[in-house]
Amino acid sequence: MSAHTPGPWHYVASSWSNASVITKNECICGLDISYADEKNQLSLESVMAANARLIAAAPNLLEALQYAVKQVPELATIPGISAAIAEATGNAA
Repeated sequence: MSAHTPGPWHYVASSWSNASVITKNECICGLDISYADEKNQLSLESVMAANARLIAAAPNLLEALQYAVKQVPELATIPGISAAIAEATGNAA
């Protein structure tokens, strides 16, 4: 797998139904609510924002996990840590 676009990544809301995850120079991804009515607009908007924040945090989360495992190798035995690193780096089975 090729390396991901370096961080930091940022979440930017364009409107209640559109958001982007961006770097200083490019768009990483766009998020869109394709259908909403008045009853579920606020709920969908908050879910989209939460998803965008999580995506934007991904490079920092990966870097922190890799650093933690390098400093304390035993952390790699905690369920989920090695799997998350492998999935993020394209080394998952």
